[in-house]
Amino acid sequence: MKWSPISASELEALVELQLSECTLTEREIFSQYRIPFRLTAIERFGKYESVFIVAMHRAVAMYFEDVEEGFNLSPLRSDGSIAQPGWQQWSLQEALNNLVLPQPE
Repeated sequence: MKWSPISASELEALVELQLSECTLTEREIFSQYRIPFRLTAIERFGKYESVFIVAMHRAVAMYFEDVEEGFNLSPLRSDGSIAQPGWQQWSLQEALNNLVLPQPE
C-alpha cells in the first residue's frame, strides 16, 4: 500500500478518538493548548515535508508525525518549522503528558 500524508480531517478524527481515551483533566489541559491545525515544514532525511501542529505550550509544538504515526514534541525554528524532529510514536495522551511535565533546564 502506498503511503500518503494524513489529511486534516483524518487527523481531526484521530485526535477526537484519542481524546476520548484521555482523562477529563487531560482533555481540559489539551483544550488549553490546542490550536487550529497548522501545517509546518519538517526535514526528513534531507528532504522537507509537512506535518500538522496540533498544540503549543510555551515554545514547544506538539505535532503529528504521520510517517511514524505518532505525536511528537519539538521547539520551532524562527521560520516556524520543526527544529528537532522526533520519532517517539506517542499517543496524544503520552505527548500531552510530556508537553506539560516540567522539563530539565
